[in-house]
Formats: sequence, structure tokens, C-alpha cells
Amino acid sequence: MQKWTVGVDFGGTNVKVGLVTATGRVAAVTQLSSTVVGRPSSFVEGDAGAIEALARGVGSRATALRGVGVGAPGCVDVSRGIVHSVVNLSGWHEVPLRRLLERRLRCRCIVDNDVNLFTLGEWRFGAGRGAHHLLGLTLGTGVGGGLILNGSLYRGPTGSAGEVGHTVIERRGPRCACGRRGCLEALVGTAAIVRLARRAIRHGAEPLTTLVHRAGGTVVPRLVGRAGRAGDRLAKEVWVQVGRRLGIGLANFVNLLNLERIVIGGGIANNWTLFAPTLMRTIRTEAMGVPARTVRVVRAQLGDHAGIVGGAVLVWNTIGRGGRHRQR
Repeated sequence: MQKWTVGVDFGGTNVKVGLVTATGRVAAVTQLSSTVVGRPSSFVEGDAGAIEALARGVGSRATALRGVGVGAPGCVDVSRGIVHSVVNLSGWHEVPLRRLLERRLRCRCIVDNDVNLFTLGEWRFGAGRGAHHLLGLTLGTGVGGGLILNGSLYRGPTGSAGEVGHTVIERRGPRCACGRRGCLEALVGTAAIVRLARRAIRHGAEPLTTLVHRAGGTVVPRLVGRAGRAGDRLAKEVWVQVGRRLGIGLANFVNLLNLERIVIGGGIANNWTLFAPTLMRTIRTEAMGVPARTVRVVRAQLGDHAGIVGGAVLVWNTIGRGGRHRQR
């Protein structure tokens, strides 16, 4: 009988749950609204119900699964399975999520940060295959990072390693959601792109102005990307600035860690062709010579399934593919 592993990607908008085969293929997937399962108790019930339904769909039982790997968008104590907090959701304070899920599902569950799962998925089965020193980066409302060093996920002593979005790039830069000024997230995240786009509109950017007007006046990165691909000079300049700022930030990590590869995903990465050339040029000019020449910067390959696949990899890395405990 086919042995399944479950990956759960707990995002700010929705929760994606998938069955993953031993080869990293997502065989079945379902999605829940984060607002519906926003509190810990409803998350456990909704998640368990979705897993049981998927298992029944392939003729299995939840208790027969190898394990469940969950990625939460916040600070996680992996060794104890406790979620310290979840970004933008109340009620998630010191939640023993692993214990709650294991009690409900009666199978092994492992909990980690969601960007760590993205990084694990891309490293094992996506754009990071073959790399031993890798940074996984997600670009969206926030900027998240995960690190593979010497062929293993690196979390640091408190599990908070990889917070690249909150490294300060411009000391007097814009205020970040974390309260500091000039963080990388405040310079290349959604809010920064919107701020740059509004400035472009004030200077007469077309067709960006028309696209925003048709959308009811709301500026979002997707429209800025559409305008850039349509030839809007000022919209293109927004993405050049994003690429330059991101390149300066990543050049520091290339120098510090001598990375082999940087894998970039998230919604903003859909505008890859508009910012990636500037990003790569900036890394080559701002990083030290040898690491700058050898690092590869690539777009993520697994799309919306990266976190799900990463959840399965987390389980295999922790308890083994045969279900035997290996490490916490």
C-alpha cells in the first residue's frame, strides 16, 4: 500500500493541505480559508478533517500516514512543537500545536516555520536541488528566509535564523512592520512596491495609471507588473529599484555565507523578468568577487506546492521515511 506523508502550508490567506508521495509528488491537495481556521482549536479540527478526507480519497486512514509536517507563519519552537505566535492572527500565543494535532490525528506531527518548509521543498525537489549552501527567499507582504548550510536546514539556537527581511539596509529608510527603519522587507515588500508605484503614478506613469483606475484605484504589485510588461517606463523603474535594493541586501548574505544558490519565490516573484536582471547585476557588483561569480540566483519551481512538499521533507528529516524517529 502507498505510504503517504502530509504537508500543511499555513498561510495568511489560506491553509493548503496535501498528500505527498516518497518522490515529492503532491498527489492530492485541498485548501481551507485562514479566516475559517484562524484560531488554534478550529485550525486543528479543520486541518484534521481535511487530512482525513484526503486519506479516505486515496483509500487510506490518517493513522496510517507516515506523518504530518506543518509550516506556520511565525516563530516556532520546533523541538517542542510550540507555535509562539502567528503573524496577523490573534489567539496564537504559545500554542502546543504538535501535541494538539497528534492527539487528534494519532500520527506523528512536526511543526516548523513556513519559509523553512518552502526552503526544504525547493532544496529537495525544486530549484535548489544539488545545493549544499542555499538561501530560500519568499517575497510578498513580508520577506522571509530559510537557510540550508552544509546540506542541512539551519535554524539557529532559538529557531529564528533566516530572518533576512529584517536586516537593516537603509538606517533612515521607511518604517518596517517590525518597528525598525530600513529593513529589507520595508524596501522590497508589497508596501514598498505600492509606495514606489504611487510615486510613479504622480509622475504620469501609463498604462499603470489606467490599470489602477480600472481596478478601483487600488495599487497592487500585480498591476505594477502588468504595466511594466506593457512598456510603462516608470513602472519598469519601480522593478529596477526593487531589484537593486534586493541585490544590495542579498550581496551581504552572499559575502557572509558564500552561498551556492538563492531560490526566490512568493507572489512578487511572478514579476521575475522585471527585477531579476538588476538583482543579479547588483549582486555581481556589490558582493565580493569569488562568491559573487559563483552564486546562482534562481526562481522557485514548485509554486504553491513548495510548502506542502517541504512539510513532507520535514517529516522525513525528523522521523525517517519509514516512520522511525531520527531527530527533533
